[in-house]
Amino acid sequence: MSYPPGDDGTQGHPQQPGQYPPPGGQPQQGGYPQQGGYPPPGGQPQGYPPPGGYPQQGGYPPPGGYPQQGGYPQQGGYPPPGAYPQQGGGYPAPTGQPLADPLVAADFGDWWTKVIAVLGRSWQPLLIIQLATALPGLIIAALVTWAIAASAAAGGSGVLAFVGIGLSLIIVVAVALLAQGASVYVVTRQAADQPVGAGEALSFAASRALPLLGWGILAGILVVIGFILLVIPGIYLTVVFAAALTGVIMYEKAGLGRTFELVNRDFWATFGKLITFAIAAWVYSFIIGLIIGAITSRGSMVYTILTNILTLPVTLAAAGVAVVTYATLRNKENAQVGTPTLVQELQS
Repeated sequence: MSYPPGDDGTQGHPQQPGQYPPPGGQPQQGGYPQQGGYPPPGGQPQGYPPPGGYPQQGGYPPPGGYPQQGGYPQQGGYPPPGAYPQQGGGYPAPTGQPLADPLVAADFGDWWTKVIAVLGRSWQPLLIIQLATALPGLIIAALVTWAIAASAAAGGSGVLAFVGIGLSLIIVVAVALLAQGASVYVVTRQAADQPVGAGEALSFAASRALPLLGWGILAGILVVIGFILLVIPGIYLTVVFAAALTGVIMYEKAGLGRTFELVNRDFWATFGKLITFAIAAWVYSFIIGLIIGAITSRGSMVYTILTNILTLPVTLAAAGVAVVTYATLRNKENAQVGTPTLVQELQS
């Protein structure tokens, strides 16, 4: 028998002719056998991972992907169902997924979803609130306007017209703010599955009537000045006050300064949401105006009353816009703030 050069037949073979490897085929000790190139019993030397791939502790995850504890499931690498908090934040929902909180929106589409959900959940008490407050105020304002127009046609003084217009504006603003405060109360309580009636909501709004009226009138004056100056300041102030003023007064018992602090953190996203609602409301109101104008003369008292009644859905939706926008801004500022927090602030 011939062997490769340098191999006399003993390398990798028994030392004694006729001798075979021990039972099991490998030496009993050591990492690899000194001769023969066979691994020890068990198939792996010491220092290498055991059968199954990786050790159970340290450095590498065990079979199944990730540990049992720490918030991840054994398979898949994704948080389990319920891993995100049910109320108000703590962790953001995955992109494009709605948050569990009924008043906090995850993105633009979820914002519209939450606003529409407010209408579906709270339209009945909101409608009662509007009928009890805003509608009578609008009717009174319409009557005052009609009386002014009749006086002017009869040769009345301009002072009377000026006083009448101012009185109409005050009435409209006062009842609108009262209705908005009551609507905020209803929307928030019902979002938390707490029963509430229109009477209770109006009583609560009446308790905040002075700050609502005072801050509301001041905000209105600032908006008018902003539009007179350069228009753009007026648009900016309208966005800030529409997004957060009522919420700041009702929940936090604060004033105008807090609205700027809250909205400026996310101004452009807030502007985009409000402008789309304003466009949708204008289109709806325009269509209603065309329909009513076809059956009655424009500018008449009947026209004004019918228009105010048929555009009530826009007013009801505005309550949802105000609350959802404010709640989303608060949640962006502090992820722990959600519907439970807002309910607690209302009741404090």
